[in-house]
Amino acid sequence: MTKIKASNFQSIPRQSVRLEERRKQEPIDVDCCSMQIRANTGVYATSGDSELMVETVKILPTETFLEIGCGTGVISIAISKHASSGIGVDINDLAVENSKFNAERHGTKNIQFFRSNIFENVNGKFDIIVCNPPYTNHDVSDNIDRMYWDPNDEMKRTFFKQVGNFLKEDGKIYFGWADFGDIDVDLPLKLADENGFILVKMTEKPHDNKFTFLVLEFKRK
Repeated sequence: MTKIKASNFQSIPRQSVRLEERRKQEPIDVDCCSMQIRANTGVYATSGDSELMVETVKILPTETFLEIGCGTGVISIAISKHASSGIGVDINDLAVENSKFNAERHGTKNIQFFRSNIFENVNGKFDIIVCNPPYTNHDVSDNIDRMYWDPNDEMKRTFFKQVGNFLKEDGKIYFGWADFGDIDVDLPLKLADENGFILVKMTEKPHDNKFTFLVLEFKRK
């Protein structure tokens, strides 16, 4: 099995600061994926990880997609330009409303956004399933914290256990990740293997803080 080498970057201190900012900061406009995207209070301010995901995902005009953890909606909005239709879901109600705002701003008509705890409220099967999860195993106080933190890695474990029920037989998974020094960097590789998926490709994008964003592409074994 492929191994990922961990960086020395410790994510929790920086994430703690960013969470405080996201709770207090007024809505801001961010340039991402050749679009201006509104990031509302309490929602992850999209970054290079979103750009890497959009650059990596390959989808045909006849295909459908599902994004788990849509945040501002930027990934879904960008992918929708090349897809038949898509769905974006998030556990955070603030993120769902933020995504709807950005879709309306950009005149995007072929996406639905709604609240769902992973696949809880999702129906159907999709050609592409995208997930840029909270990377770090850490306790949370509310759903805003879940933009960065995933207690006992429960979200990621549930994702890989259930994703096969919503993926078409020849479908692909695009899973966002990073090489932080304080996470189990090989966790998605292990979870994918345990649940019947193999790694097809790993795409990397270095960050100025001396860690690397990754997108892991999986298919069924």
